Amino acid sequence: MTELGHGDRRSFSHMLNDSMIGRKHSTPQGEEDRRGTERTDLDVEVVVAWHFQPDQSVRYRSLDLSDTGMRIESSTPLLEGMTGVLVSILPQGKRIDRAVMVVWCRPKRDAEGHEAGLRFF
Repeated sequence: MTELGHGDRRSFSHMLNDSMIGRKHSTPQGEEDRRGTERTDLDVEVVVAWHFQPDQSVRYRSLDLSDTGMRIESSTPLLEGMTGVLVSILPQGKRIDRAVMVVWCRPKRDAEGHEAGLRFF
């Protein structure tokens, strides 16, 4: 993992809020876990600046974390292949600056919204 730094210098007034507080859950029954590394539950808000709109960061609720990526919740579907920068973890405001790409997105099975897999690169 990348070493965590200190607070984000961006203005939080320019940040969208896409946090959907929900339950943590594992891979849905019948679906294969494609991850090659072990995941750890991580229930925090994360801030992502997408490359198509770098001046407007978005908050998401994380579900879990591994050495290769992170699963998040989103109120809207995210397009596979979208890239951005995982900027920080809230409420600590720890700066991360880790490049990510959306590798999959699907509707949540038993709740509103979507979940997406982000791969670190």
